[in-house]
Amino acid sequence: MEKHEILKRSQEENQNGDEREKQIQTKSESFSRTLILLFLLVLTFFNFVKGLPVDHLLAVFWAGTAARYYYVFYKKHEKYDLLWGLIATFFCISNILSYLGVNS
Repeated sequence: MEKHEILKRSQEENQNGDEREKQIQTKSESFSRTLILLFLLVLTFFNFVKGLPVDHLLAVFWAGTAARYYYVFYKKHEKYDLLWGLIATFFCISNILSYLGVNS
């Protein structure tokens, strides 16, 4: 195999970035999600203690959870992930309606 062929094949294989870049991206996204969840939990706790509504914060959490499961379903096509996405969507919509006073 000539240098040109090896280079061309390598470029084709690494079209979406190398493994190190993918790993850094994955870890940064995981870290970001963890901090967002922690922040939402803290805000929810303080709002709950003060008697303030928490439904809008919970809706954000459920929206993120639903998005994750829908993406996994899109990639893996497992009905289990679709089911959890639908359940999370239900809770998200329920929290939004509750926050808006529709359920009252």
